[in-house]
Amino acid sequence: MLLMSNNQWKCDHNNETWRAMGEDCSAEARVKGLVRAYKAVMPDVLGLQEVSTRMSGLMMAEMAEARLPDGSAARYEYISGGDTPIVYRRDRLKLLESGFFLYDEAVPGLAGSFNNGETKSYCFGAFEDRSTGRRFALMSTHLWWMSSKPGSAHFREGSAEARAYQIRLASARMDEVMEKYACPGVLMGDFNASVNSLCLDTAREAGWREVHDLALGDCDQTRGHHPCGPAGFERGDAGTFEQAIDHIMIRNGGEAKVLYFRRLTEPWFDRISDHYPLYTEIVF
Repeated sequence: MLLMSNNQWKCDHNNETWRAMGEDCSAEARVKGLVRAYKAVMPDVLGLQEVSTRMSGLMMAEMAEARLPDGSAARYEYISGGDTPIVYRRDRLKLLESGFFLYDEAVPGLAGSFNNGETKSYCFGAFEDRSTGRRFALMSTHLWWMSSKPGSAHFREGSAEARAYQIRLASARMDEVMEKYACPGVLMGDFNASVNSLCLDTAREAGWREVHDLALGDCDQTRGHHPCGPAGFERGDAGTFEQAIDHIMIRNGGEAKVLYFRRLTEPWFDRISDHYPLYTEIVF
């Protein structure tokens, strides 16, 4: 299975800063780049984050029936999941079950809100390969974004604990789905947490493993995100994987083989989103 994750940057309209640069950050302009990236990879399942209603409509108008290199059609279906939807190839996969959950603003034991604008959520799907009958579950999630480091411009006390709480909720739901269908699971998305964080420690304690660490072939070592927002964009330095906040993790994979872990980081994508798409191929 070829699996991809991408935070699209939820932005529907162009602004004066981008116009002054001779650029366009509207949904109409950027979705063209998003679709270009997705068609370059042609994933079997695509987990997304920060997707507006406008962006999803434009995307699916072009993705509903895409063409494979041999000219055959890849028919994509949309699973509605708020800001964290899933797109999958219904010509290859049968959807057994799907669901959506919006994280509560309140986190037990912590003060304040930990869901800005109802953007933090998860969406999952349980799939069956039409050719082999093999099953797997996949979840796309977006976790709380602020920093737990005092002095940070985006500091909010308890942010690390909030992300750990949210990933436990996501993992618990995946437990139920994987048990129901006796299948492995893939958890992907924008965790807003680096490799050495409480959030990732919590995920690893629950049995989740980074596909980056399991890849038998190509393995991208970059950070995977760069400046791109209302104030403009720049390429920035590539950084290291230890700084990455977008992750793809697998659990109960058994004999599954992770063939590679890659990112689409071509310069033309710099103006599309602050998150480069990451993708992997797994043989379950």
